[in-house]
Order: sequence, then structure tokens, then C-alpha cells
Amino acid sequence: MSWTGPVPAQWAASFHCAEPLARELVCAAVRETFEESGVLLASAIDGSSLDPSSVDWEADRLALLSRERSLSEVFAAHGVTLRADLLRPWAHWITPEAEPRRYDTKFFTAAVPAGQEPRNVSGEADEAAWVRVVDALAENEQGTRMMLPPTLVTLTDLVGHATVADVLEAAPKQPLTPVVPRLVVRDGREYVEMPDGSLVKTPIRLGPGGSR
Repeated sequence: MSWTGPVPAQWAASFHCAEPLARELVCAAVRETFEESGVLLASAIDGSSLDPSSVDWEADRLALLSRERSLSEVFAAHGVTLRADLLRPWAHWITPEAEPRRYDTKFFTAAVPAGQEPRNVSGEADEAAWVRVVDALAENEQGTRMMLPPTLVTLTDLVGHATVADVLEAAPKQPLTPVVPRLVVRDGREYVEMPDGSLVKTPIRLGPGGSR
């Protein structure tokens, strides 16, 4: 697969993992973004314009969803290159030890390529909309927009940045330290306790027997 931007070795250093896994993580981020929003973090190798909302690209997006085609097959057929330079490593979260089902998740930030617009094509989301970070946080505080702790913390980290360029520049330059919060109860309410001791509210019951 054609690749433009930071090489897998650089991503491996950021994520404390082997190069093959780092490559898979970046490819997965690009694939999932395309599948769930219609945004394709790629560009044509020959410099021509790229319209991922076209009939041909939409057919391939659906083929990716059904696993009929791989990302490398789709990119080769269209003559495009993966734009790793549009992504940045942002955070690494691991589910609290008390949870019966745990996840090891890498978070990215990314710039939408010029000329592309996200579309409401997700089969996993119940809503698709542009929301300013500050508004999303206000809605969470008002109880009208539920967020799990990783999302809430990520948006809180982003709120101080005025532009996409600022966010990309603020991405950690050093290898990411995994965030492994603890589940705690304070005054009868459940929180996740961050490594620095701060508490983040959670909208659902966590731990054994909790809701998902």
C-alpha cells in the first residue's frame, strides 16, 4: 500500500508496539474513519482530486464494511496513497482492571482532507453532526449528551485549541503513556480516577454487573 507521512517505525515508537502492529493501527484508523464517516484520509498518487462520496468510492466503502475487500485492495484499485501525515497519535487508554471486559485503545486526531465533508453513513452511531468541543462539553454537563470518560477527557484536552493546526501541533511528541484509570465511588457516585488523582464522572454503571 502506498504510504505518505510518518513511517510505521515512528508510530511504533509513539505507541510502544512493534512496527507491523503500528502499521495495522494506522490502517485501521483510516479504514474505520472512512467506513463510519465517509472521510478518506488519503489522496490520489497522481495528484488528481479525490471524491470519496462518488458512486465508485461508496461501493468500495460498503465492500470494506462487509469485508469483501481490504483497504490495500481498494487503495490499489483507485491509485491512492494513505495519508499518515494527516493523523497524529493522541492518547492510549486501557480499561480499568475491575472491568470484566478490557480494551487497549489508541486514540488519534486527524485533519479532514481539503474538499471532503463527513457524511451520515455510520451504521453504529445514532447521531452524526458537527458539534463544537465547547458545546459538546456543555451538553455533557447539562446531562443532554452522554460521554464515556475517554471521550470526555479527550474533548477536555481539545477545548483549549482554536484550530485543527493547533491540535495537530499539540499532539504528544514523546511515546504515549497508557492511561489506566481506577473505578472509585465518592459520596455514592461512581467515577473513574485518573492516574493524577483527578476524578471523571461516568454516565453508566461500571465494573462487574455494570451496563455497557
